[in-house]
Amino acid sequence: MIIGKVVRVLSEHEIVISVGMNRNVKRGMEFVIFTEAEHIYDPSTGEDLGAFEIVKGRVSVTHVMDNMSHARTLSYSVEVPSIYEFARSISGTRSEKRLRKLKVRASDIRPIEEDVTVSVGDSVRSVDV
Repeated sequence: MIIGKVVRVLSEHEIVISVGMNRNVKRGMEFVIFTEAEHIYDPSTGEDLGAFEIVKGRVSVTHVMDNMSHARTLSYSVEVPSIYEFARSISGTRSEKRLRKLKVRASDIRPIEEDVTVSVGDSVRSVDV
């Protein structure tokens, strides 16, 4: 695992990270951008399980230099509906995915503040693809 930092934000799609050939970074390697939030504790033992990680994005290295690398956000495919599917969606037969709900006690719900804005100083960690 290779750990570094975001050292420059070039655009909404590109960043520079603080690791390069000096840390065996290779073109095509993927990194997750994250920041640490509050520590989570085991309710039974009180043991500190560590800081909760907020994932801000994922990038792939496009160019490797000695001490830094250029990385871009990952691309994805979008299905463009045909004219028939578009007409059907207008008529109200569109379907959408929803998440199933867990049955939980409302008093147990404690969201973690999530700021997913990528900033200089955020951590990056290589991920297995």
